[in-house]
Amino acid sequence: MDQSIIATYATSFRAQLYLHEAGRNTPLRLSRTRDKFSWGVTPEYDWLQTGGDEPSLVISFDYHSMDENRLHYHLHIPGPPKTATGPLVPRRLDASMNGYLGFYWREEVTDYWKVEPLQETKGGLLCHLRDHRGYKVATLQDNPHHKPGRFNYLNVSEGETATFLLQKTS
Repeated sequence: MDQSIIATYATSFRAQLYLHEAGRNTPLRLSRTRDKFSWGVTPEYDWLQTGGDEPSLVISFDYHSMDENRLHYHLHIPGPPKTATGPLVPRRLDASMNGYLGFYWREEVTDYWKVEPLQETKGGLLCHLRDHRGYKVATLQDNPHHKPGRFNYLNVSEGETATFLLQKTS
């Protein structure tokens, strides 16, 4: 791995991820139950998607370790309290039983996510994201969606391999 990448990214930080395809960067967002007109199942809140015109989520990357070609992190976002009077509880990136990525309340996460650097650019780090087993994060089109444009769910079991742009915010 390039020493510049190690010096910049082998640490804990906050960043935004964008789906990078065809020279375009698409923000990541959390799903909402109102996202669908109808498709037989009401979508869950907080599944990780790409699409829309709002800024991408700011995600905390808590550095865990590295190997020859990958950086390992625990990923989380701030979360609301579980109860009306409780403390804020981070939601951690995890995959459902069907492979869909989402941010979930987990007391303890032992599995890390792997960032596979592809190229360092002026705009950030182009990379693949992998789960702890090494499966690449892929996109599955969310169709139909009530907003115009393309929306994708992120999945580690099926879909087209996704390339991401990682932009550090702090």
